[in-house]
Amino acid sequence: MISVLFILSIAVFIYLLYVLIKPEKF
Repeated sequence: MISVLFILSIAVFIYLLYVLIKPEKF
């Protein structure tokens, strides 16, 4: 379960970085 939460946290972190790097995509 902890591993799942860890993966979700990483996914959200990467998504935020992607949005910040490519705001035009958003």
